[in-house]
Amino acid sequence: NKRLTKISKIISELSDETQVNDFLVGGCVRDLMLNPLAEAIDVDIMVEGDGIDFAQKLAKKINVPKIVPFKKFATAKIPFSEFEIEVASARLEKYDESSRNPSEVVISNIQDDLLRRDFTINAMAISLKQNNFGEFFDPFNGMEDLKNKILKTPLNPDNTFSDDPLRMMRACYFASKLSLEIEPEFLLSIQNNSERISIVSQERITNELFKILGCLL
Repeated sequence: NKRLTKISKIISELSDETQVNDFLVGGCVRDLMLNPLAEAIDVDIMVEGDGIDFAQKLAKKINVPKIVPFKKFATAKIPFSEFEIEVASARLEKYDESSRNPSEVVISNIQDDLLRRDFTINAMAISLKQNNFGEFFDPFNGMEDLKNKILKTPLNPDNTFSDDPLRMMRACYFASKLSLEIEPEFLLSIQNNSERISIVSQERITNELFKILGCLL
């Protein structure tokens, strides 16, 4: 994956310059584990610090004139020509029952950040800091679940789905896309939390439904 290797080296250099710990996380790590030769479509970076500030500095290095910050969530998108880059601060999130968006974001570390993620297969990370470049973080055995084709959540699934009910549809999407098995306990949790989908906008539900249907074609 030449493009991902190139940007990872640039990020690593910036990490060393700024003394900020940063990591590849989420879907790009999962896809890399599935197929190391596949070209990245989106790149997710997590930093233990100010994600927006890091994004601004990274954008300057790769000649992108403007980032798109989301200050409430401590994240920023970099519209890079080769792929979209998202940079986020490592964080904990607290939710209000009436919304799937976090009501409070607390800047934290890699352990807490991976804990808040939707599924174990998306809770893996690779360090980009030069002193431990390439170190693999997998506290919830996401790689094992990926190999065994099982979909699990880092936390109790009731907490995961209640906090963000759209994750119930995303569970169906990943199960379809990656041919993963959803365990009975997992399905029961989706059933128990099904009414919570009412707090999700119709647009988000429709988009997720089209993605699920796209996997069946």
